[in-house]
Amino acid sequence: MRKDWLGIALASLVLAACSSQEEPQNTAPPQPAYNGPVVEIPGVEPRYEPINPSTSQDYSVNGKSYRIVKNPANFSEVGLATSYGDEAKGNRTAIGETFDPDAMTAAHPTLPLPSYVRVTNLANGRQIVVRVNDRGPYTPGRIIDLSRAAADRLNISNNTRVRVDYINVAPDGTLSGPGTIGTTVAKQSYALPARPELGGGTVMMGGSTSAVSAPPAQDVRAVDNNTLQSSDNMGAPVHSNGFLGAPQPLASGVLEGSEPQPTVATPTPAPAAAAPVAASSAPASAGSYVVQVGALNDSARAHQLAASLGHRFGVQGFVEANGNVYRVQLGGFKTRTEAAALQQRLSNEAQMSSFITTSRNGM
Repeated sequence: MRKDWLGIALASLVLAACSSQEEPQNTAPPQPAYNGPVVEIPGVEPRYEPINPSTSQDYSVNGKSYRIVKNPANFSEVGLATSYGDEAKGNRTAIGETFDPDAMTAAHPTLPLPSYVRVTNLANGRQIVVRVNDRGPYTPGRIIDLSRAAADRLNISNNTRVRVDYINVAPDGTLSGPGTIGTTVAKQSYALPARPELGGGTVMMGGSTSAVSAPPAQDVRAVDNNTLQSSDNMGAPVHSNGFLGAPQPLASGVLEGSEPQPTVATPTPAPAAAAPVAASSAPASAGSYVVQVGALNDSARAHQLAASLGHRFGVQGFVEANGNVYRVQLGGFKTRTEAAALQQRLSNEAQMSSFITTSRNGM
């Protein structure tokens, strides 16, 4: 009998040791069944890529072991996000690619590489899809390291809680997994605009600051998270605890990165000798579609930019005020096709990012 009990005890110890090596449970609760609308969000469009074999082995860093997730089909987790940018520019990622702080990428300690995840800022509900191509972070409590571009789009700090949801891409391109519930990536035919630096009337572009005093040649960014209203929807409904005044939940509305129509008619350029178009506080026409080129916290500079661009492109330029944020908009078009034509000209002739929305003034 003693030998039998000894055998049972040894077997129990072996089973306990084996169970301790299992992958930890995901910290995020499973998402409930979702039957609502599918909302377009910005980010990288997921595509099938073979897993990199050199990054598929378990490893150790700073005395801590990390086990690669073998089956991430239902992987979700919640934790703090970090970001990295110019300090790592030009470095090699874990799969050998050159790190680009302006790309929508991320690092994760245990997910297969490369892979795609949807990241949600739990403070404001903003969502984005990024491509995971690197390893890290290795700080306790931090679950994902976002490129500067991705972090700016989500408006995160180093104390921001995020939810990471895996997106599985089958060889035929079919998408599945928790990162596909309620959202899809908006196809972009132009670069995603980043949020402005609302501090002293300047805007950030690619890590450098450009003054607004030269409107036609400058790079202008889109609205900051703090200016979002109920119609500035950036993702599927996300409930939060109200931190930073987040909407509960976000209502559907205009997508910041709406794709231009495939076929557009180029409007007739304004004559070279045309008089400058004065910036107003509302569009002169009865059209509902406008092209937004940026948001500033300086009223005078916003009106100067609206007037300059309006004169250059032969359209009405105006400013929509929201507290101390002034949105620079052009047009007042009756059709989205007309607005898309101006948007294409802004991209081709002025290298400016923009998006189509509807004006709240005079409509």
